[in-house]
Amino acid sequence: MRKIENLLSHIMAEIIRFADIIQGRRRQQEHAHLHACIAAIEQSLQLHLEDFAQAPAEELAIRAGKIRKLGELLEYATSLL
Repeated sequence: MRKIENLLSHIMAEIIRFADIIQGRRRQQEHAHLHACIAAIEQSLQLHLEDFAQAPAEELAIRAGKIRKLGELLEYATSLL
């Protein structure tokens, strides 16, 4: 009976380690995706800022709103790091 308990204990330890490895990999992937998302938001924000500088006066309010929303999205995404 003692051998079975030791074997089961070892198997459970291996299952727990495997779960920790999978969770660590998932976190790494999520972190990489988040960095890619932040880079895309930054690029979009930069383009919108450049377009804003050359936009006609009647479009400034709409473009400013888009820039504000992108800024808020970037703030949220970076807070997840």
